[in-house]
Formats: sequence, structure tokens, C-alpha cells
Amino acid sequence: MKKIVFATLPLKGGLEKRKYPVDGNALIECEEPIYFAVNPAVASTLQKDDEIKVILLETKGGENAGTENAKLFIDELNSLNKVGAKISKEILPSAFDPSKTNFQFMFKTLIKELEEGAEIYADVTYGPKPLAFLLLTVIQFAEKFFDCTVGNIVYSKVEFVGGKIKEGSEMIYDITPLYLLNSFTNTIESSTGEKAIKAVESLFED
Repeated sequence: MKKIVFATLPLKGGLEKRKYPVDGNALIECEEPIYFAVNPAVASTLQKDDEIKVILLETKGGENAGTENAKLFIDELNSLNKVGAKISKEILPSAFDPSKTNFQFMFKTLIKELEEGAEIYADVTYGPKPLAFLLLTVIQFAEKFFDCTVGNIVYSKVEFVGGKIKEGSEMIYDITPLYLLNSFTNTIESSTGEKAIKAVESLFED
């Protein structure tokens, strides 16, 4: 199966491995410390005949540590790839520029990386915040026009105290349900806002 992994890279170097619990999906939790939240999610479902295309979004700025962090990403995914699936990577650099022109360019570039019937994964932890919105839009495009499915969309967080990471603050969030909620909102039909609210409330009932 073809899998496409989109991940935003940190601008800073010196990334440290951390042990991350997972909120919302224990199946993608890794017992060992990791750099990137999405790698255990991808590795958890790998088969030998899978082909993984990794698209790493490097934002130029800060310490310009894209090359260093891209190597960490691929090395980690290779170490978790216990079945010998084929992995390829591409680094897409862009300026730290949340302008309309830049994001139009990025969107056109990213959708050209899509393939029919692929399973999509995304890590939106790092990089400028608008990149997360961009990737969610690309995934919607992939579902609608390339018959792609969504594996996991993840975000990892830590808390800082006095410039240092607070021990025990690490967490990975599987935000795939948030993406699906957006898709639900885009497709729901209702004659009034009140009825639409009731439809959402019904969706959230246990």
C-alpha cells in the first residue's frame, strides 16, 4: 500500500528524544523515546510491501536546521520500520512567509505529491501555525479527488518552565477526530442553525 507522510520540521536544531504518552489513541504510542510523533503511527501499521513517501516541510528561518532534522526524521522512521517497507523522502523548503502568494505556491506543490488511493499521515507539531491549516486542506483535497484515506494526524506538545522542558508534560494528541469534525461540518445539511447544533450534539453522544 502507498502511504504518504507529511511532516513539518522544527526551525531549531538540537532536538531531543522524549517519551510521549498518547491522548486519544493508545495504538500509536511508542514505548521508547522519539523525536517525531507521526513515526510510531506510521510504523504501527506497516507491511513489507508498503511504500512510504515522506514529504518534509522545511521552513527557512531560525537556525535553518532543516537538513539536520530531516535526517533525524528519516533515521527514526527507518529504525521503527521492522518489516523492511520501502521509504523515500523529499524536502520541500519554503520561506517563513504566511502570505497568500506563498501558501498558494505551497498548496499547488503539495497536491502534486498526492497519489491515487494512498493512505495519508500528517504531523503538524512544528513550523509556522498556518502550515497546519494548509496540510489539513491538502488532506481534504486528497480524500475528495484522489480517493485517499486518512491514517493519523498528530500533534505533540511539551511545556516549558524557565526555558526548559517540564518533565511529565510530554503528550501526543491524535487530532484525526478534529479533522473529521471539520469534514462533518463541511458536509452537514440543515435548514436552521439550531437543527445543525442538534446534529452535532447527536454526533457527540456516547
